[in-house]
Amino acid sequence: MGFPAEASDARHLSEKMAGVDRMQAALMDRIKQEILWEIEREGLPDGFPQLPDIPAGRYTSQIFYDLEQQHMWPKVWLYAGRAEQLPRPGDFQLWDYSGPPILLVRDTAGALRAFLNQSPNDAPLVPYADDSGLLNEMPFDAPGRMFMQVDFPARQLPGGRLQCQRKGWTYDLDGRLVAVPDGQIVDSIPHRDRQLIEYRCEVWGGFIFVNRDKAATPLIEWLGPVAEQMEQYRCENLRMFSRATVLLRTNWKVAVEAFQEVYHFKHIHHHEGVVSLDQRGVTHTLFPHGHSRMVTPFAKRQQTVMGMSGPTDWESAADAARDSLIGTGTPIIETVAPIVNGAVLTYSLFPNATTPTSARGLPMLAAWPVDPSHTFFEWTSFVPDWGEDTPAIEAMRKAVLTTPMQIMEEDVRNMEPMFMSLSSPGLPGLHLGYNERRLYNSAEVLDQLIGIDNIPGTLRVEQLLERYVVDQ
Repeated sequence: MGFPAEASDARHLSEKMAGVDRMQAALMDRIKQEILWEIEREGLPDGFPQLPDIPAGRYTSQIFYDLEQQHMWPKVWLYAGRAEQLPRPGDFQLWDYSGPPILLVRDTAGALRAFLNQSPNDAPLVPYADDSGLLNEMPFDAPGRMFMQVDFPARQLPGGRLQCQRKGWTYDLDGRLVAVPDGQIVDSIPHRDRQLIEYRCEVWGGFIFVNRDKAATPLIEWLGPVAEQMEQYRCENLRMFSRATVLLRTNWKVAVEAFQEVYHFKHIHHHEGVVSLDQRGVTHTLFPHGHSRMVTPFAKRQQTVMGMSGPTDWESAADAARDSLIGTGTPIIETVAPIVNGAVLTYSLFPNATTPTSARGLPMLAAWPVDPSHTFFEWTSFVPDWGEDTPAIEAMRKAVLTTPMQIMEEDVRNMEPMFMSLSSPGLPGLHLGYNERRLYNSAEVLDQLIGIDNIPGTLRVEQLLERYVVDQ
């Protein structure tokens, strides 16, 4: 006797989450042991290599920037938004942070598509502004000025079609030329010009990713252990709540690397001399494709505030007692392991995204290159879907719009001087240690994607960390 569809789906979900729970329990036990080992160690692990300096020119030179643009950015999966931004067929969003302007569209079958926002006759399909203001969501006009957004309207294509802004050629939501103005006929257009350029577009946990490489590894394989370990957050049930953006005077890698180590925390994020995190116990895990995980325990004083008996007593930590990066007014994700209350669990998605997770949701921090010395940085927060708006939600929105993002502003003040130091002849390279190996591994993967032989010898990094890359 078969199960009804709904009962079968519920059973499958229950079995899936039970498997996630078992995996997470084993993972949490292993992380606890790693934290305790890190706190007690008196030296580096046997055989860990001395990491050479990373050449400063990788951050400052136009040559290396151009190599990234040519060889790396077109080959990787990039976070491009959320599926709930395009709920209906014909809904669209413009996204142009990694190179060519890309148009995200939901087609008539309900699938998300990514097209080059350009007709074969070299005109844009969707204008960058209309009567309602800017469509491409790049709200900055000066470096260092932060903008906050809490409203994310869906946008519908007029008539459910894409139309070239110069000649009026019209395409359907599959990217096929279906109509041309009077005086022309579709059959007179060469076949090569009857289809829009389309890129790979896949969704994981409600997050939209785009890849310009048609031969790219499928997204879920690319994410690997990150996707498996983040099952506990039920990301498909999250919803965009706020988005902060800022233009930084720094290279994009400096912005990314600010969230891949905790040495700076003691000097940048102390408040009245108190630091909440303990850099001695931080654990780093290198995953395939340049992704990574970092777990940072709380300092002793913070453990006491949280009601913890030690750095790995996560079960005693109360979520309500800690300052979440999201806020304490949002619902709890019931499937999340206690680690997020008693430590900071952060995942980095190569090349440019970071998410410090919590029991109330997670932010996606992404750095996009503008030129070698400028970066467009976005901090988007996602929380469990709250359904219809309530007075409490409206109050939270108002609070977000008027409350400074203290951690972000402190990091901004650190990133720009860091880049100025790298630009100085007196600092030929960036010296890294054992607890900054995630930065070095990212540099290795970047070189692999560019092609080591394509990089001038003075700008390469030595490939040293492959044996430390794991898949769990």
